[in-house]
Amino acid sequence: MSKQIEKIKAMGLVYSNLQDGAYFYNKGIEAYRDKNLTKAKRYLERAVELEPMEPAFQCQLAIILADLGDIHCSNDCLIKIIDNNLGDDLPECHFFLANNYANLGLFEHARKEALLYIDKDPDGEFLEDIEDLLELLQEEDDLFAEAETFLIRYELASSELKKENYDKAILYFTELLKEKPEYWMAHIRLAEANYLNGQAKKAIDILRTVLQKEDNVMARCYLMTYLFETGEVEKAETLAKGLKNVFSIDYEHCYSLAISFGKVGEHEQAYLGLERLHRKGYGDFPKFNYHLAVASFYTGRIEKAVTLWKKLATLGNDDAMSNLHYIQKGNEIKPTYNYCSNRAEW
Repeated sequence: MSKQIEKIKAMGLVYSNLQDGAYFYNKGIEAYRDKNLTKAKRYLERAVELEPMEPAFQCQLAIILADLGDIHCSNDCLIKIIDNNLGDDLPECHFFLANNYANLGLFEHARKEALLYIDKDPDGEFLEDIEDLLELLQEEDDLFAEAETFLIRYELASSELKKENYDKAILYFTELLKEKPEYWMAHIRLAEANYLNGQAKKAIDILRTVLQKEDNVMARCYLMTYLFETGEVEKAETLAKGLKNVFSIDYEHCYSLAISFGKVGEHEQAYLGLERLHRKGYGDFPKFNYHLAVASFYTGRIEKAVTLWKKLATLGNDDAMSNLHYIQKGNEIKPTYNYCSNRAEW
């Protein structure tokens, strides 16, 4: 019996020695090399649980979590090592953090960690990789600056359109499209500038060209309106029929759809679209309320239209005050969906 007891004790000792953090760490590394990331994660989590102050275990777990796509949890592991001063001998933590931040699009954080890695380990194993990362970050900075400049110029062109400087707007949008020919919203604004400048055919041609390349909801909305207003009612009605089946979660698309329906006489469709947005908490600004009032008026919801126009009249809206004046006198009114002269902001 004593021999059996000694044997059990010995087995227990072996078991205890094997089942420490290092044991699970090694098992995790094996699984990682076999590309079984789920199993590797499970082993490393156990290793960390047994020896939470061992930075190598935390760091390896962070690598596996990043490979599994759980970058935020990976960052938590790495930051824990750094914050607890466990990683003095593991400058690699800054390298892995830099990569994680870059993947999240947090480029400034990525650059900071990359420079910390170089500072702590100037001859480190990942020096070449970190230099490549810094080069990519610089390229991203350059692209961002270029995109920012483009958007500023786009806003300038839109501003000229809003101010009814149509020739300038046409020039600016044309120049922008030479640089980014697939920036569809610029095509649509160019079409609008041409239309408002008396070049309806050119505007319609621009929109048709866009739709040959991209099934763009906004382009369809504008085209439907322009066809209707230039007398091509049947073609506009065909577009309207197709647009009634469009479902979008994009606020701007939904708003444009509703206003476009109103402009071609589909007032119930316009009202339903605007009311749906209103119920979801969108709108409640002057232009939106004006459009909702017009749609309400044309669908027989006169009381609602009057309430909205009164609200707008207190803000000094001329159209709202004019409509209320005519209603009070019993005169017939035909309000339009054009909000003052602000047509560039459909």
